[in-house]
Amino acid sequence: MASDTKSRESWDEQETSNRNIAQSNQLKLSRVFRFNDPQTGAPQISDFPDSNPTGDTPLEIRMKHFTEIENFTFLAHVLGHELGGTTPRPIRTVTDLQVPDDEFQNFVNEARTANVTDEELADSTLDVGINWEHFVASNDNLLLPDHPLKISDVLMQEKIDSLDIITEAFVREINFRSIERATGTQTGPKHRKSRETQDSPQA
Repeated sequence: MASDTKSRESWDEQETSNRNIAQSNQLKLSRVFRFNDPQTGAPQISDFPDSNPTGDTPLEIRMKHFTEIENFTFLAHVLGHELGGTTPRPIRTVTDLQVPDDEFQNFVNEARTANVTDEELADSTLDVGINWEHFVASNDNLLLPDHPLKISDVLMQEKIDSLDIITEAFVREINFRSIERATGTQTGPKHRKSRETQDSPQA
């Protein structure tokens, strides 16, 4: 998640996304969605929201947050399987990725040398994303009332942040592969801001 979310003073402050992409299905509770890229027509998964969900209490905000994590993960998982590419390829979005937790940095290091098919990438995205969701959902009792997407256990928060960063990187790779399938040309992360240049995510 973008670094500017860390500067908010209280849990009830909201932000407006700088992406102006219309959802095809308006009957949704969460802010993650699938859409067709307007330039290529390729199916894409929206960026994970940078702002807090709306909510009347810190706990409600946190619950909506981990629901969006689950939706984000499953949408990407489905798209990855739809792509159907059977040739193993590198995961370009992890090339320079850095995460704060040592265990998950080792996982990133392994991912840098791995070549995976589209379906394998989809399954890995589901695996990491569900871990991210469960790490968030299992620590509701530790949430900080003024920052409900953060918890008081610093080391556990680093694990949550790491799973966030990895999941979003995997989803970006799925999006790139979807555009390549639609256009028959190579794309990649060179025009996207790399995650390691941003602050760690909220949760």
